[in-house]
Amino acid sequence: MNWWYKYTMLLRVEWAVMMAYRSESLIWMIGSFIQPIVSLSVWLSITGNGVIGGYSAIDYVVYFIGVLVVERLTRSWDVWELDSEIRQGTLSAKLLRPFHPMHWSIAQNIVYKLFFAVLLIPAWLVLAWIWPALRPAAAADAGLMGLALLALLGSNILRYLTGYEFGMLAFWTNRATAIFALYEALHLFLAGRIAPLSMFPEPVALIASWFPFYSTVGFPVDLLTGKLAGRPDLIVQGFAQQAVWIMILIVIFRFQWKRGLAKYSAAGG
Repeated sequence: MNWWYKYTMLLRVEWAVMMAYRSESLIWMIGSFIQPIVSLSVWLSITGNGVIGGYSAIDYVVYFIGVLVVERLTRSWDVWELDSEIRQGTLSAKLLRPFHPMHWSIAQNIVYKLFFAVLLIPAWLVLAWIWPALRPAAAADAGLMGLALLALLGSNILRYLTGYEFGMLAFWTNRATAIFALYEALHLFLAGRIAPLSMFPEPVALIASWFPFYSTVGFPVDLLTGKLAGRPDLIVQGFAQQAVWIMILIVIFRFQWKRGLAKYSAAGG
């Protein structure tokens, strides 16, 4: 009960902070629409009335709406905050608190993503009501929708741990965010954010599926849009890959945190 009370307080604090900066949060959310919309525009202009990579024009619209929703509900920004806290020494104050510092960022993630979900999901439902072709296939199948939500949870954990671990590189280098930018460049292509993996050569798609790229965006999107309906083998494979990478990242996290704290020192904070 004590743990639950503390977490409830964390969520209340983060909600109050977000409401204090709600205009900035809304602008940030709107700005996140740019990349999926640009990618969609490019593929629509290429596709025309034909089919490319198994996707027609309407398939691309549904896919990139899915990308927009999944990207917003799973994205992690903790690398920049943790990098700043470590370099400036403000992490010291959080180390003195009764919760592990990561719980503060987890609470922030939960609050911000709930805020985005409240705005994004109803907007998608309204569009789907106006244009039935935009309805996600998972909406008509309770089992598929449940799997899509579970995949979103797995993606959140993967992307959070990845971002936090890149942020912890600041214990050893002041280029943590630059290193993460290189990873993000790979993620943009290999996670399915810029195009479905079916558009890439088979070796590239294979690399993306076995490393924690496709599992974070492409997999939840393919469940939402029904691309994996009737393919239990691919669904099981997707969840297995998420589970394996989550375990690997947890081990890496524990190792990094222990070694990083041994190296960390700060005056003030």
